Amino acid sequence: MKEDQIIHHFIFQAKFGYSAIFYKKSPFLLTRIVLPKTNNKKLPAFTDKNKQQDYNPHKKAIVISKSIIDYFNGMPVHMLRPSWEWLDTGGLTELQKSVYSATAKIPYGKLSSYKEIAEVINRPNAYRFAGTTLAKNPFPILIPCHRVIRSNNTIGRFAGGKNLKIKMIELERNTVKKFHFKPLSSNHL
Repeated sequence: MKEDQIIHHFIFQAKFGYSAIFYKKSPFLLTRIVLPKTNNKKLPAFTDKNKQQDYNPHKKAIVISKSIIDYFNGMPVHMLRPSWEWLDTGGLTELQKSVYSATAKIPYGKLSSYKEIAEVINRPNAYRFAGTTLAKNPFPILIPCHRVIRSNNTIGRFAGGKNLKIKMIELERNTVKKFHFKPLSSNHL
């Protein structure tokens, strides 16, 4: 198998459990982020024979993992934005990319709805599409899908589970209070 086809993974511990990032090395392309699991034995389910544990991770993989660790430690990493050239978006449609782009602009500590995302991408009736797209988000935290809730202010679904989504929302809310910074305006998209 060619090096550019091998998916490497790097497992690390964050405050809420063990997380992993998956990537190609040359050129570096992040293919997936796995949200924290309480038991690292659950992470191998995300690996297969075409994925290799990386004991000498790429420096960009280390930067991403440190950002994720900082995020879960409640550091005000509100400026964390995806470096699009690092993300493997080749399998995504333009409409899916627009949903992810709109979601990436939601400020730290703020929430948006699936309907608001649909309106931002000029598809006001595509709120279910926005929800389905975000349910498959390969880059959680970098693309903060946990900040998107239902229009009726209920949590909605989340790949990391409802409890983790609530914890992440509360973590951001508490960080905003702790560091006394104000998120960008509510007209964030």
